[in-house]
Amino acid sequence: MSRNKIFIEQNLKPELPLIDRKRQLIENQKIVPKRRGSHTSWKSRAYTGEKHVELPARILKLKKSSLLLLCSIFMILISLTPLLVRFNTFLWEKKRVLHEEGDILYNLFLLGRIEKGVQEITAAVTDRYTLPTFRVGTYKVQTGDSLWSISQKFNISVDALLTANNVKNVHYLNIGEELRIPNISGVFYKVKRGDNLSSIALKYSVRVNDIADVNDLDSATIQVGQTLFIPGGSLNDWERATLMGTTFKVPVQGRITSKLGFRIDPFLHRRAYHTGIDIASKVGTPVHASQYGRVVYTGYKGNYGKTVIIVHPEGYRTLYAHLHKIYVKQGQAVRQGEKIGLLGNTGRSTGPHLHFEIQQNRKILDPLKVMRMRK
Repeated sequence: MSRNKIFIEQNLKPELPLIDRKRQLIENQKIVPKRRGSHTSWKSRAYTGEKHVELPARILKLKKSSLLLLCSIFMILISLTPLLVRFNTFLWEKKRVLHEEGDILYNLFLLGRIEKGVQEITAAVTDRYTLPTFRVGTYKVQTGDSLWSISQKFNISVDALLTANNVKNVHYLNIGEELRIPNISGVFYKVKRGDNLSSIALKYSVRVNDIADVNDLDSATIQVGQTLFIPGGSLNDWERATLMGTTFKVPVQGRITSKLGFRIDPFLHRRAYHTGIDIASKVGTPVHASQYGRVVYTGYKGNYGKTVIIVHPEGYRTLYAHLHKIYVKQGQAVRQGEKIGLLGNTGRSTGPHLHFEIQQNRKILDPLKVMRMRK
């Protein structure tokens, strides 16, 4: 046992002084800051805590200051430019020698150029708005012709053909029939009471001078009933429908059982005037608006039963009586062909049918004549 103790002591004693020396060196170690101008790596600088400014940052700072200096110089030069120009102008005017003859020639040359330019502009405007000489030719209808094909053949509008000719059936033209063919597109217009050239031009969105030139008018005075050609004019939907005979369409599909005029009243058994036409069909058959307009009356109207009244442009009014049901309301706007009710047998009626009337300015019209294309 004594030998073991001695062995341990001999092994440990040389190591203790070495540990103490290392610890002492660590505790007594001091950080010495590096002097300026000495060359050290970036790692040693970070370790010693020196505030280091990178070289790229310094270069960038130098570039910014140079750029600001250049911008300042440039702005100063720009501000001085007007002064330099005025100064040069002053020197030029001072040194210039006046030659009266030369100035006169230059002025004449300048005036000539201006005059020529004005003439060219005037000619261009005149060419732009000059209309061709208005003429009306004739054409005989051939097999396979239609208003559309004829208008394409002569490069004019269908409206020009409609207003130039009293076409009774636009869908069927008679072979050999002679049509008037204007050489430019437009419409023929019959002057009405209260019309003047300005109002007509405004209506068709054309120039007053064009109307006067085409019709060879010496003055702005026009007469009621006079026919004028409106170059470039076009019809609205109502005017076109009137000329094509499709202003009003048959409101319901069925069989005409009574026409307009005097007849023996089925209830009074005496001669009475029938103010419309009767179209018989089954109860519940849809009834459509004959033309677009606004509903002014819906409800039960004495002998007419359930009735709808619609007003249209140009003073027209249509009446639909003996209805089974009404689908529209007073004040409602309706389109042509829109369903307004169902055919019925209300009021004084001998059977399910629609009593249909057309009036214009409170004058009773024959629906079969107004709807001549839809018999």
